[in-house]
Amino acid sequence: MGIDNKIINILILNVLFGMPLFGDGIRQILYNVITLQKRFFMYINLKIISNSFQFGNLQSIKGFGILILLLAFMSTGCTSDLAGAGGVSDLGVHGTPEDPHSIPTNTETLLAPTATITPTPTATPYPSPIGKLAFVSFRDGNNEIYTMNADGTELRRLTTTQEEEDVPQWSPNGNWIAFSAYYEDNWDVYVMHAGGGSLTRLTNEVGKDWAPNWSPEGNRIAFTSFRDGNWEIYIMSSNGDNLRRITNNLAADSRPVWSPDGQQLAFDSNRGGSADIYLVNADGSGLRRLTQNEAADADPVWSPDGSQIAFRSWRDGNAEIYILDVDGDGLVRVTDNMVDDGIPAWSPDGRKMAFREEKNGNWEIFTFDVSEDRLTMLTEDGAYDGDPIWSPNGLHLVFQSNRDGNAEIYLIAADGSSYTRLTFVSPAFDGSPDWSPN
Repeated sequence: MGIDNKIINILILNVLFGMPLFGDGIRQILYNVITLQKRFFMYINLKIISNSFQFGNLQSIKGFGILILLLAFMSTGCTSDLAGAGGVSDLGVHGTPEDPHSIPTNTETLLAPTATITPTPTATPYPSPIGKLAFVSFRDGNNEIYTMNADGTELRRLTTTQEEEDVPQWSPNGNWIAFSAYYEDNWDVYVMHAGGGSLTRLTNEVGKDWAPNWSPEGNRIAFTSFRDGNWEIYIMSSNGDNLRRITNNLAADSRPVWSPDGQQLAFDSNRGGSADIYLVNADGSGLRRLTQNEAADADPVWSPDGSQIAFRSWRDGNAEIYILDVDGDGLVRVTDNMVDDGIPAWSPDGRKMAFREEKNGNWEIFTFDVSEDRLTMLTEDGAYDGDPIWSPNGLHLVFQSNRDGNAEIYLIAADGSSYTRLTFVSPAFDGSPDWSPN
């Protein structure tokens, strides 16, 4: 048998029985055949033709014809089969095969894998504000108490007098609002249900009773009074009973704020000459001076965990914010500039403080991250922005601004990303906002 018949027989055996010629499996054989068409068999075919015509071997010519037909059949079938199995990716971009063992051995047509479409991520919307706001409005020709949802909806007027009401504060359970009102030629402390209704007068003395402040458990109210001819601090039950004078000094004692556990009050007093921060137990005992400076220290605010007190100090020539441990140690200066800073407000988690600061001739809202010692400017407007109040979850603040020509209340995200105007009355005054605890 000549070389042509040997080659033909080998190829036929490989096709019929899957015997390996250069690799493992019939698909490798087909691949080898295609490759050898350009390399090996070109040489063999030429050799056979040369020998056949040279010796006149008709049998060789016949064998050569069969070989050409077989190669054409195999090339067509192999190419189709490889293409159906993703031939381009199997052979590679430049014709270099991948691992031959990864090629499927079945002959059915395989569909190309469907591309996975990755959805475009969408920004998570900032949470909506929760709770309600109480505030003072002059839209009726005098100061009245209003409430609304924290998003500005469901506006409701609570007081309907021809007199003046001011400084509303929510009870810890969110059911009541205490405030000061000027009725019958005197300022006194009143309380009313948050949903509206009749007023309850808690104090009735000649002399101004001002700025009621609920205890954390909600059963007592502290306030400042001028009934004795100077400013003193008093405590009473939330229904007006059990009135008790806490301070007794010829100086001015004012702005009492409860400790988070309800056991103490912090306040400022000038009994030492200049204003300083003092602590006293809720029963009037244990008076202690916390700061002692020739310049004024005032406006104390407890941290949520009760371990520190933030306050304003003029010891550096202008109003700056400081933090002090309740034992009198660990004084930290928060702001350091040549302008004034307003009363700080702690965030509910105690990590930040918000306050107003004078900048470029007007007041803006800033936050200070206590743990990271980082100051962030939240507002930037050529008008007054001040009196920031945190939401119960710490995600928003409300503040008062006259950026639109008159005092209105605005809502801002705690990261400063967005703000919303909540009140729309012009000309009028809307201010002194307080956020409900629920």
